[in-house]
Amino acid sequence: MTSIDRISGLSPLSPAGNASTDARGAAIETMGEIGHRVLAWVDAASRGNGSGAQAWSQTAGNRSGFAPDMGELARRGDVYGLGDLTRDLSAHFGGSPAQEGELRRALDDFTRQAVVQIAGLSGASGDQQIGGVRAALDSASHADAPGGLDGVIARFEAATADLSAQNRS
Repeated sequence: MTSIDRISGLSPLSPAGNASTDARGAAIETMGEIGHRVLAWVDAASRGNGSGAQAWSQTAGNRSGFAPDMGELARRGDVYGLGDLTRDLSAHFGGSPAQEGELRRALDDFTRQAVVQIAGLSGASGDQQIGGVRAALDSASHADAPGGLDGVIARFEAATADLSAQNRS
């Protein structure tokens, strides 16, 4: 049993490449993967001890093979690979171009708030560092949202609102 199981009853996440067919599962899995990617960059930038990444792995399961790419950073590109995640989810759910654009915005907003939360606590213990993102993940899992890609978007928006409120306080 992982720490997220004790908080919400969610099972450990799997990488977004195996996104489940329901909106809730797909959103939670993708948020877990984004958390891994943000922590990888925070650890690379702050020369952290990896305690946040270890704590997040206990929450979100094993991460994909993502590693920070300094070349992508120098090109000012998509350093978190959100474009690929967006395309994969949109294709998986048969999203329209408008839905794909909304999903990309939702992933960008969530990632930005997760970076503020995690990087701001990069010197803290692993559990403190990921606590806010874990709480946002939990609120997203319980959000009242429709099915399909609109449900994925709604869950990301709920998690982003939770992180944004935490980051303001």
